[in-house]
Amino acid sequence: MIKLSCLSVGLPAELVNELKSVRPYEFSFAAISKDIEEAELILENLIVSAVIIYSDDYDPNVVKFIDDLKALPSRPIVCTIGNNEDIYENIAHLALNSQTSAPDVCNSILLMPLDKKENRVDVTVNKDKLLDERLANIFISAGIPPHIKGYQFLREAVKQAVNDPGMINNITKMLYPAVAERFGTSPSKVERAIRHAIEVAWSRGKIENINNIYGIKIFSRGDKPTNGELIALVSDKLLIECS
Repeated sequence: MIKLSCLSVGLPAELVNELKSVRPYEFSFAAISKDIEEAELILENLIVSAVIIYSDDYDPNVVKFIDDLKALPSRPIVCTIGNNEDIYENIAHLALNSQTSAPDVCNSILLMPLDKKENRVDVTVNKDKLLDERLANIFISAGIPPHIKGYQFLREAVKQAVNDPGMINNITKMLYPAVAERFGTSPSKVERAIRHAIEVAWSRGKIENINNIYGIKIFSRGDKPTNGELIALVSDKLLIECS
């Protein structure tokens, strides 16, 4: 299930409830505000992946608020909903008509081009370096050789999942394409290369070394994790360490 942490700004309660109930997606509203002023106060202490604003008429305060949202370090997706979607079409990341169904609202946000999904929090160079070192230790210990493509793709996939945990719930449509874009290749090649890297580690009988990292038996010698299982396991561990 895909989960997206959202802030509602002026959305009718009925629409909020419809968005919450859409499946297989789950829009988790971290906060609901009645207006921009309240939303600004909320965002001082809250990081969200998306901000959904309801506005029927052109409002310069909404325009300024959208510009401020784009400048946030967390860079949330900004979606406006109203009777006239053209008002904010070139301002918000996504402008939808108020007649758009809740499932279509969800799909429109989740299927946005990757270059607009800038909802990952920036990390410092030092933190990124430490993350690379930690991943190198984990993967080499697991028997994944650093000279194969799958090693580089797997490392980038985990980093993407750490910076944007929502990606782990949509590996095929979000994570693989993001890694492919980073290396100038195709999502299918990313998937195959990562699968090959795991097979190499499994054939070497070292995949169970990951057990030492967690202190419990997760894999036995005969267990070969899937791409998603390994990425989720390692990224979750690093998220805990970095929090």
